[in-house]
Amino acid sequence: MKTKSLRKGAVALTAAATLLPATVSLAQEAPKLQIGGTTYTKWLYGNTRQQGAMYNFTTIPNEGSGDNGIGTELELLLNARLSSAVEVRGRIHSRFSQNFWSNFGGFGGNPNAPCVNGDCGEFDARSNQYIKLRGLAVTLTPGYLIDSATIGANDFGQFDPYVVGRIRYIDRDNAYGVLVQGSALERKLTYDVAGISLPRLWAGPNYTTGAFHTTDASYVFQGKYAFNDMFDVGGIFQYAIDNELNTGDFNLDNGRELFPRFRNGVGGVKAGFHWGSVLDVRGAFYRSYMHAENTNYFGVDDKDPRWVPKSFNDINKYSPVPAGKHEDNTWKVDLTLNDPLEIGLSLNAQAFSIGADYVAIMAARRESDVLLTEGHDASFAFPGPNNAKYGVFAGNPTNIGYGGWTSESQQVATLNVDNEFTDFDEPMAETAIGWKGVTFNPVYSNGALDVAGEYSFITYNQNWQAWGDDSRSVTDTDYPGTELGSGVLHNFRSAYQPFQEKQTQIVALKARYVLDFGRGIDVFGKFKYIHDTDKRLNDKKYLPYQDGDCPGGGVACAGNKRYYYDDGAGTQRSTADAVYFQNPGLVTNTDGVSGYQFKPFDDISDDDRVLNYTSFNLGAGYQLTDDLYASLSYTKFMADLQDGNTAFQSYNLHQMVSGKHDKNLVSLKAKYILAGVEFGLEGQYIFGTYTPDYGTGFVPQAADEKISKDHGVAVGSLGFANRYGGWNPLDTRSFEHMRLKAFMKAQF
Repeated sequence: MKTKSLRKGAVALTAAATLLPATVSLAQEAPKLQIGGTTYTKWLYGNTRQQGAMYNFTTIPNEGSGDNGIGTELELLLNARLSSAVEVRGRIHSRFSQNFWSNFGGFGGNPNAPCVNGDCGEFDARSNQYIKLRGLAVTLTPGYLIDSATIGANDFGQFDPYVVGRIRYIDRDNAYGVLVQGSALERKLTYDVAGISLPRLWAGPNYTTGAFHTTDASYVFQGKYAFNDMFDVGGIFQYAIDNELNTGDFNLDNGRELFPRFRNGVGGVKAGFHWGSVLDVRGAFYRSYMHAENTNYFGVDDKDPRWVPKSFNDINKYSPVPAGKHEDNTWKVDLTLNDPLEIGLSLNAQAFSIGADYVAIMAARRESDVLLTEGHDASFAFPGPNNAKYGVFAGNPTNIGYGGWTSESQQVATLNVDNEFTDFDEPMAETAIGWKGVTFNPVYSNGALDVAGEYSFITYNQNWQAWGDDSRSVTDTDYPGTELGSGVLHNFRSAYQPFQEKQTQIVALKARYVLDFGRGIDVFGKFKYIHDTDKRLNDKKYLPYQDGDCPGGGVACAGNKRYYYDDGAGTQRSTADAVYFQNPGLVTNTDGVSGYQFKPFDDISDDDRVLNYTSFNLGAGYQLTDDLYASLSYTKFMADLQDGNTAFQSYNLHQMVSGKHDKNLVSLKAKYILAGVEFGLEGQYIFGTYTPDYGTGFVPQAADEKISKDHGVAVGSLGFANRYGGWNPLDTRSFEHMRLKAFMKAQF
């Protein structure tokens, strides 16, 4: 027995010794799953009392926006290492929408409600605290042929924001595709190849990729070759295709053919010259081609998701791409001199031109800044003096509030700008389509002092008359006007208007100094000046009516049109064909004075725009404890703007903004970090006045009870009704708003 037992023990030891290396190896290759996460709670408070959603801003119908509410989201982060060559990552994430604490879990609700304010409860994902799978991807690193392959979710930020940029729709990794990356020649040559599913939510005409979307894709290749440390070249090419089912293919025996709804190709070449740490020069040139199906192949019904507009039969339409076929170029040259005199003074400079017809449907929509300039302030980023939608009409409250966004703006090379689901403290993106000019950015640093400046001169590739084509009606255009040129500053997604002759100059200076007191007091300040001119309509032939058509003295206008195009064969074009430029009617005010409802458009200066905009900021911050930092700042915004007169009316759709704007902002910020939990807060008090100045040539009217109720003005206050029946008040307006955002972020 003893001998047998010893023999069995020896066999077991031999087997263990034989299998041990394999067991260790297997253990090293065993999958390893890591689970982490974040919980994020946000408090919003504001005295405009909007509670549409847990975001300050959206333009998406029925999504809602708000400045009041408390909500919480949960994010679970999953990462699994299957082997040294295979990694899996993913997220399970709830998202802010209408998941207010007061929803009490999302129960109840009305399935027939419009689903704003959480009204639909458990019947809709926007208010029932849903959790979604996001960001799932598998990354392969085989060690041969390629460096890596990522299959699944990605933000595709490794490409070029002018062509294929970091894609965000609520989250940065909603886009799915296949990305292959590789290198050769000791990594002097690198390349990236990807196939990306087109987002059907916005990547095509009318913000859709039609009805058949599952095979719609963007294909992109980029490569870069570094000859040495001084010189490198690269190239990128992207082709996007949106197909629909061929309406003429009825034979299903051999499958269904596809017909292109939208195509977009973009090619670019880039080069860089680097002379040590002192001089860096980079240049890029891009050419784009787009074709939106323009034969009415899919019919003329805009309720059909396949439908593509042959043209926009109105001045004010919305689309992320123009109609029809377009080609154009974009280029930029960047130069950096890094302290060449060794005194702490450096210079960045950029020359650029982004074509008016440049289209890259997958270009970065936000969170990428493609130009050196600061651009416009985000405080006035939507039409009207108070960042309203169509503010002359009843029931159109502000979207982001009087204060707008308070971070600096970012420029993107697309019409498809995305500021959805943002709060006031986040960066705002603005389209730079059509911009061309130069920017100089000197930077000085010396010990505790940092100073930076900017001078930019910008003109525009879409400086044209009648959309650049006299032969077409002013309401027959390839270009989506969106909000048009109708705000104090640049409306963030407006690139086109029918008449434009515009120039912009930007001067900025900002500084920061650390005072040697206690833990060190951060003192910071900024000055910014913008001078903007736009003659808009600049030729008398484009005036809508003949000279003397409205003689005044209580006499009605005759309505004799002026034609800017006449082919002699019966085709005539007049701006009077558009409702935006038609003659006024006669009105009589409470004093018995009769005259025109608004000024007749009878002079090319009636729509001229001249803006002198100044802002300055001063503040200080202090590290109160090891965990708590706080700052207090004051910013003043002053706009002296003459934006035409009542003959123009901001295309009748938006509140007029001519006059003097005086806006003040007091901001308190704080950040507190405690053992894995971060708290943040920004509270703002915004106050000021807007004094309208709409010129002369019309008879002011007094608001009645209905106008008072619809537009929030006092009964008897003066104003005028425009061509569409909207109301523009004439009295000085005072505003006083408070808003606050606080958050708690815990990571585990």
